[in-house]
This record gives sequence, structure tokens and C-alpha cells, in this order.
Amino acid sequence: MGALQLPTPKLERWKYSNLPAYVASEYSEQPLSVGYDGDDKWVSDADVAVTSWAQDVYGDMQLWNDMQDVFSLHIPKGEVVEKPVHLSLDIDENVKSIGHINIHLEAGSTLTVYEHVNVAGWCNRSMTIRVEAGANLTHIRTGEGAGVVTNLTQIHIDADAKYNAYSLSNYGSFVRDQIHATLNGENGECYLSGAKILNDEQHTDTCILIEHIAPKCYSNQNYRNILNGRSRGVFQGKVHVHQSGQQTDGYQFCNSVLLSERCEMDTKPELEIYADDVKCSHGAVTAQPDAEPLFYLMARGIPKEQAHAMLLQAFVAESLESVEDNETVHEFIEDKITRSLDA
Repeated sequence: MGALQLPTPKLERWKYSNLPAYVASEYSEQPLSVGYDGDDKWVSDADVAVTSWAQDVYGDMQLWNDMQDVFSLHIPKGEVVEKPVHLSLDIDENVKSIGHINIHLEAGSTLTVYEHVNVAGWCNRSMTIRVEAGANLTHIRTGEGAGVVTNLTQIHIDADAKYNAYSLSNYGSFVRDQIHATLNGENGECYLSGAKILNDEQHTDTCILIEHIAPKCYSNQNYRNILNGRSRGVFQGKVHVHQSGQQTDGYQFCNSVLLSERCEMDTKPELEIYADDVKCSHGAVTAQPDAEPLFYLMARGIPKEQAHAMLLQAFVAESLESVEDNETVHEFIEDKITRSLDA
């Protein structure tokens, strides 16, 4: 792994992110260690073959080639796991942790996963997720620490299955979150939502590719970002509708608020459509805070700082639409957002 050439801005999908600038120091390489809080019967000993399915198309996934499978979850057919499971990744300073995580839901099963990374060094991990017909996976991702994170998540969604992910990015000096999802069966659903709350010189890059291969599928990308200091955020979201993906619904929204003149948000939404019966759209807005609603709240006796905080909270809350029906998950993320905005 150490001999591989790191991706640089010369690659199209890395044009906004210079990983070598953040990993110049020497690291001690170790297998990724995954802490697990859940029923042991869901942990599988199966050794899963790890392949980057879009490597031949994009050529920018060398970071995650030939990774060792370090942890696997397997939910049997029809099993409804009532209690969420928790995965924790802890990476010490000057350590590069490398490994692959596999999650497999058989047909009709249901699972909620909370994944948290505490990174002082470099976390380089890949993940393969298989959601079989009629299965439902909710995936919540949070983190802390000032290290480097490079993620590749590959998601395979079958007929009538649903994958719903939320990622809160308020940690790390450099985070690259690369997500590739395929909708392989009719009526599959993929929700990718999240928020970046960045300060100082943090750099977070979200790069998404959703492949609509089967007909009558739905995907929704919904992100909100608040940047301050000299931070930089990146959102690259692409929906690729194959000719076979008729009656696709695909949406992308990425709105950002800049609180400093020195921060930067780069947004690149894309649609690539080869079917003629689709409903697809994308939108992105990057701006400074709107003075009018702030004035409105202050005119009603709310102090400026409190009014400003209320508006930012409401803005980020727009990214929580996909988890509104799950009160426990919604409250968990909302509390994390509040703490991050108050910090």
C-alpha cells in the first residue's frame, strides 16, 4: 500500500483535493481495528473479496485496492434487528490504519448502523454494502479528531431495497468520502444525506456516483454545508442513468453558507442520462448568510448571536429529511449538529 502513488489534483475527480499535502509525514501501517457494540451473532467470519467496481472507469481508486477484509456483518433473510449496532474506528497519531468492512443484508432484513471514527493519524478504509431485495439499511456516520480520512463506500441495492445514509463531517484535517452506489433492481431506493460544518483549515471532499441500472428506482442526494475560517468543502455528485433505467427519479441538492471571506466551497453536480423516461434534477447554492431573516428575528427581541445560531441550525436541519420518520436517529444527529455549531 505504501508504494502506491497518491491521487493528486491532476485526476479529474480529485481536482479540488490535494491528498499528498496532508499525508507528508511517515506512518506506521496497521490493519484497521473495528470496535463492535451489538449482538455477536451478526458478525461473520467470511472472507470477502474486495474489488473496486468502477476502477476501470475512473482509475482513481488505487488507494483501496487489495485491502484486507477486517470486519463483516451479515444479517440473515427476513431478520429485523431492533437494536442498532455501533462500529468504532480509533486511529492513533502517526498510524495509518488500512482495512475493509463488509455489511450484507439478505432479503427482507432491517438494520441500523452507527459508525464513528476517532482519527489522529490516517484512516484509509473501504466498505462494501449489499442490500438484497426488500431489505432496509440505515447508516449513520460521525467522527472526531484532527487526522486524515479516505473512505470508499460501494453500495449494491437490489429490488425494493432501501439504503439511507447520513454523514456529519465536522472533523479531520482532510476527509475524502467517495461513494459509489448501484441500483440493480426495480423500485430500489438510495438516500445520501449529510452536512459539513467546517472551520479553521479543514478540508472535506464528498464525491458521489449513483448508477441507475434498473428501472423505477429513486435516489436523493441532500447536503447542507457551513464553512468558516480558511476551510474548504467539496461536493461532487453524479447521477448516471443507464438506458435500462427507465422511470428513474434522481435528485441532488447541495446548499452552502460561507461565514468567512477566506473559506471556499466547490460544488459540481452532474447528470448523465441515457434513458428517455426520467425525472432528474440538481441544484446548488453557495452564499453568505441572508441578512433579512436575521433582521426579522432581531426585530422580535431575539439577540443577534442567538438568532444567528437559530438560522444556522434550521439551515442544516434541511439535510435531515430522509430520517424524519426515525425519531431516535433524527434526535441523535440533531444533537450532534447542535453540539458542533455551539463549539
